[in-house]
Amino acid sequence: MRFSSHYKMEGDDIIDYVFEHTNFFDSNENLVCEEIGDGNINYVYRIFDNNTKKSIILKQADVQTRVRPDGYLNPDRSTREAEVLKLYNEYSPDCSPKLIYTDSVMAAIIMEDIGSYSNLRTELMTGKIFYGLEKLIAGFIVDTSLSSTDLCLGYQKKSQTASKFYNPDLCKITEDLVFTHPYKDVRGRNILFPENAEWLKKKFYEDSKLIAKVAALKEKFNNYPQGLIHGDLHSGSIFVKTENEKTKIKIIDPEFAFYGPIAYDLGNVLAHFIFAESYAKYSTLFADEQKQKADFLLWIENAKKDLLKFFYIFAKDCLSKNIKDPMYKSEIFIDDYIEKIKIDTISFCGTELNRRIIGSAKTPEITSIKQIESRILLERELAETGCAMILNPEEVLRGLEA
Repeated sequence: MRFSSHYKMEGDDIIDYVFEHTNFFDSNENLVCEEIGDGNINYVYRIFDNNTKKSIILKQADVQTRVRPDGYLNPDRSTREAEVLKLYNEYSPDCSPKLIYTDSVMAAIIMEDIGSYSNLRTELMTGKIFYGLEKLIAGFIVDTSLSSTDLCLGYQKKSQTASKFYNPDLCKITEDLVFTHPYKDVRGRNILFPENAEWLKKKFYEDSKLIAKVAALKEKFNNYPQGLIHGDLHSGSIFVKTENEKTKIKIIDPEFAFYGPIAYDLGNVLAHFIFAESYAKYSTLFADEQKQKADFLLWIENAKKDLLKFFYIFAKDCLSKNIKDPMYKSEIFIDDYIEKIKIDTISFCGTELNRRIIGSAKTPEITSIKQIESRILLERELAETGCAMILNPEEVLRGLEA
């Protein structure tokens, strides 16, 4: 029976599958399927009617990863991602694509097409400003992650929920790429900009205090199931648009989601604000538009601060309203709990900055800088910032909030 056992679907299969498993299209005569995903792991397709232009998205997980045929992962990850999207639809429906259909056998997810939104990374690299962006992201993290902690759910319910999101295969990828390889190049695959190679090796490979701090962060990432986190929340997994002068966002691709430290997601977002800021400073984007450059840099500087400010405001409100345990209702405890998240946010931000400089998974805000001197300065500035964040997070936090 067709679609009764897993295989990687192709164009005609996908069209038939969508038509058979949803009521979205009236006919399959004019349906077109195109691959739109550019990720490393899963396959993403847009299916649309050539006449009506109605469209829908299908995402499928295969045994082999998209970029590396020798990379094997359990396609069951699709079921976990679907469960995450269900929670996102419940707790933050305005900030997540609507889930339409899921299938554990074919490891497929069918969801709303958010084609009217644009990739945040791409938009920031054009110098576009989105007022209120950081407020929306902070709210999303509180609604979906902080609300899933034992403080809000209670220990038993939280433990039951956390077991559904056990994600060892993809967590192992993060452990390696973020917390090991940039400091211990055990595979010999780190990619260093040649003109900076020796400086970067000394900065990352030879600092025993830095390595010890990163080891502690790796241990926390592995062993602190605080709340349900996205696990890969960066500007490439956030889509954005302006509608009636208001910013709107959609968060996609929670395939790395698991119960971990909430600060990891916050730190990733903060790091990608910094990448956008650095690109604006060192690229030729604003070569003839100095006022636009000043406006963008002022906005992104405020966005970095406001991300943590709004997280505190929303987190304090969430915990004050939802904590049931009388011991946790202490205002001193709540403030201290949020403060620890903010400090760890700075540290995890540092690990994200560092791994994009020296690791194998680059970011275009760095790699698209073609002028050698600018690339050297950009990487060194980011590395100094990243290492300072890891070594002295409290001091960096005070400076950011000043």
